[in-house]
Amino acid sequence: MEYSFAKDVKLFMVFDILGDTERTGPLLWQIERKRLEDVKNHILDLLLIARILKKYFPDNIDYNKINDYIMCHDLPEAITGDITKFEGVSDEEIRRVTNLAIDYLSNRFDNVLDLRTILNNYENRVDIESKIVNMIDKVHSSTTFIKYQSEKNIDMDDPKIIPELRNHPFVVKKIEEGKDLADIFFEFHLKSVNITDEECKRYAISREIADKIVNAIRAFANEMYSQKLNGTLLDTKKDFPTDAMRYNRNKYKGFITTLFC
Repeated sequence: MEYSFAKDVKLFMVFDILGDTERTGPLLWQIERKRLEDVKNHILDLLLIARILKKYFPDNIDYNKINDYIMCHDLPEAITGDITKFEGVSDEEIRRVTNLAIDYLSNRFDNVLDLRTILNNYENRVDIESKIVNMIDKVHSSTTFIKYQSEKNIDMDDPKIIPELRNHPFVVKKIEEGKDLADIFFEFHLKSVNITDEECKRYAISREIADKIVNAIRAFANEMYSQKLNGTLLDTKKDFPTDAMRYNRNKYKGFITTLFC
């Protein structure tokens, strides 16, 4: 049998670019850390969160779709970068360049992966799987800042933080309430972990099933936030078997990598 992987390898290298594409949020908030999360880290984290939650989801959830949505949902960022309107880019312009990237990727690689269908279905939330991935994506934005805040890598008074973020009414209000950035991200993004009655009809699922999905995702986020509050989130390495770490070059460098890094 003859193989032809020319385009497959090129698509693999497009994915590889995501490993050099830092997520914009931590950059804009001036997170002081040796290594910030990139988009490939984000994708792996979402895959792991979805796998952890699988036992709490209905049996008929299509995990092939889940995995495709997670792996591909940010693929256009290999071309566009991780854009945010807080840097002065309009929603219309973000959509324009993203659509150009989707067209390019689809036209070039649709015989490797059905990227146009995957990306369009995800953007339009056409099924319960795309909705699940979107909710997990929101949760991950909060867990990232829960980790960074726990590491004490955040200074919300840093003058380099752009005013559009630091002076956002929601942020200002929460700071006045004594909230840190992890609290703010947690509260803001958890509002998106919700399935409306209209979405239940669209996805042909019962209110009971919708609540089961939402409650599982929220419980995961709540546990991470709880460990941030009680100071145990960074204890991951404490129970590692010492002898197994004898060749680990990072063992004396403190907390560098966690499950959600």
